[in-house]
Amino acid sequence: MAGAKLEVIDRVAALVDKDVILSSEVVRRTNTIIKQIEERKQKVPAMETLRQQVLDRLIIESLQIQMAKRAGVRISDAELDTTLERVAKENKLSIEGFRKKVISDGTPWAIFREDIRGEIMISRVRGGMVQRRIKISDKEVDNLLVQINKEGLSRTQYSLGHILLSLSEDSSPEFIAETREKAGKLVKELREGANFQEYAITYSAGENALSGGLLGWRSANQLPSLFAGVVKSMKAGDVSEPLRSGSGLHILYLVESKGGFETQEVMQSHVRHILISPNAIQDEKATLDKIKLIRKRIVDGEDFAKLAIEFSDDKGSGALGGDLKWSNPGTYAPEFAKAMDSLAINELSEPVKSQFGWHIMEVLGRRNQDQTEDKKRERAYRILQKRKFEEEAQIWVRELKDQAYIKIIDDK
Repeated sequence: MAGAKLEVIDRVAALVDKDVILSSEVVRRTNTIIKQIEERKQKVPAMETLRQQVLDRLIIESLQIQMAKRAGVRISDAELDTTLERVAKENKLSIEGFRKKVISDGTPWAIFREDIRGEIMISRVRGGMVQRRIKISDKEVDNLLVQINKEGLSRTQYSLGHILLSLSEDSSPEFIAETREKAGKLVKELREGANFQEYAITYSAGENALSGGLLGWRSANQLPSLFAGVVKSMKAGDVSEPLRSGSGLHILYLVESKGGFETQEVMQSHVRHILISPNAIQDEKATLDKIKLIRKRIVDGEDFAKLAIEFSDDKGSGALGGDLKWSNPGTYAPEFAKAMDSLAINELSEPVKSQFGWHIMEVLGRRNQDQTEDKKRERAYRILQKRKFEEEAQIWVRELKDQAYIKIIDDK
């Protein structure tokens, strides 16, 4: 299959609510995936199977972007440029060098820009919609605290592969039985040596299917509870039994693990901030101008807390004068945390960009702190949030698809 390439055509591949997916886009994405698979020196699945996976992924993306637009999510060109510059830097390239690389890989720069814009929109709408679905009871926190106190806080990380066979609460007993039989067959073949990544591309309905089902490195705390309990007893190369959740049957493959246990003492930071977020009326430039003006007012002597109450778009901390209280490492977005860690105590930061908007911040104190019961409880709550997010996201995406009008026009 090396060198396989589809011919670009211009037809409607699918109708998705008020959007259309063109065959040329399916072809472009498919050719990109083929190139990635070949670079990993893996066998390319049957073209019909691969194309169907790509079309399904484009349908899901379209539904999420349409919802983002209805929710008023807008990504300005300035914000998009900032994101692209960061991606180029992560690839150790200038923005011009990065543009040339994208084009040489076969994707027009304008189309690549819109792909990234769509990814940002999806991230934002998914974060908002899924987060509100997550419910965590005191009993769940209590149970996790018992486990933490018994085992300590592990920082072991796991490199995992994942295959999802979708099921819903409305699936018929016959379909559930067929899916269980299929899952059992896949587990047997994988344990006998079948290539996990090739099987994930061919069979998985998970978001990482087209990258061979690889989830990357995750700590147990970053995994759904269903996965976390299983991977601890797996060895490198092991394939799990099918695991049932609300989104279907999951098969896990442990590539490798690393790490050990962390001590309970951590360096905590006490920080306050003001957040200004872009919106449909206020674009990226206007947002940055506003946060700069607020910073100048603080430098000129106005009270940080009063300005936070008046202007901050983080309403929770804003009501407290921007106070985020004492926090542990890993609490905040990477850009925010990096800026916070670079500040001296009582130093006012320059504007800092994160996925939520533009911040200014001031570190009020730092301390080494044993994890008290209250802090353990906060951490347990965050762990449960992270674990539940992915599972709820999968269910939310499936519901979006189930409720949408989708018509496949051209599946050739």
